[in-house]
Amino acid sequence: MNYQEFLTTIKTQLTNRIDADVKLEIHPVMKNNGRRCDGLVIMQPDVNVSPTIYLQPYYHRYLEGVCLEDIYDDILSAYFSHLPTEDFDTSAFTDYRRASSRIVMRLVNYKKNEELLEDVPYYRFQDLAVIFYCMLHADKNNQANILVHNHHLSMWNVTVDELRRIAEKNTPLLLPPEFLPMQTLLKEHNDICKLPMYVMSNQYRTNGASVILYEKMLQETADLFHKNLVILPSSIHEVILIPVDSADSATLEKYTQMVREVNESQLADDEILSDHAYYFNRRTKIITS
Repeated sequence: MNYQEFLTTIKTQLTNRIDADVKLEIHPVMKNNGRRCDGLVIMQPDVNVSPTIYLQPYYHRYLEGVCLEDIYDDILSAYFSHLPTEDFDTSAFTDYRRASSRIVMRLVNYKKNEELLEDVPYYRFQDLAVIFYCMLHADKNNQANILVHNHHLSMWNVTVDELRRIAEKNTPLLLPPEFLPMQTLLKEHNDICKLPMYVMSNQYRTNGASVILYEKMLQETADLFHKNLVILPSSIHEVILIPVDSADSATLEKYTQMVREVNESQLADDEILSDHAYYFNRRTKIITS
């Protein structure tokens, strides 16, 4: 059974297992870095929101030999375990006076997300782009966010600059930074791994690379060590900081090679942030690559 046949089978079989007044649809969803996924949405008649269940992992399980009956059961179990018990108050998003306190920013790769960036407000940061979300819920297990699109700016009657100002204020408060020492990283690079390394993310460790945008965060970290910083974008979820006295172009290229090797061997496509290292100069307060 190929993937399209699998999707058809899933939709048919699950439709037979749910009530007649429940609507089931499979929609394409664009994820980070242009990755497209198929999301299953099951809408109950008395609830206006539903979890999206991505079906590609279930297809991989099918190819590994898991029987379809078990897959049907697992999908429905995942759905009911995440099903909200009441309607979502849409004014929490449509009313900017309420939504503004939940606007946060997120770093993504500019080139890999060019199609997405045609439809959402953003600003450039190095070879990256900063986009915006309304954070509805967050805990260690899951987050619920709404991506801000261009038409939302018209609905709210706000500009990108205003969105940026509010996000720069909100994000460190709603997604506080977390800074931890890292004992080992890529042990094959013994000469580099002798240096102290630190992981920086947010407290949920999800889309935490954006902490490098927090006001004075890099400056305070550099001042703590009285050194400059090499920044390794290990994924969209975190960065690794290495305090150094200096880093010439050859040294930075060595770190860049580390980043590329991790991207190619350790990360899913939609987890990649950038393919090179950055350098923060403590004196000039400027990031270069």
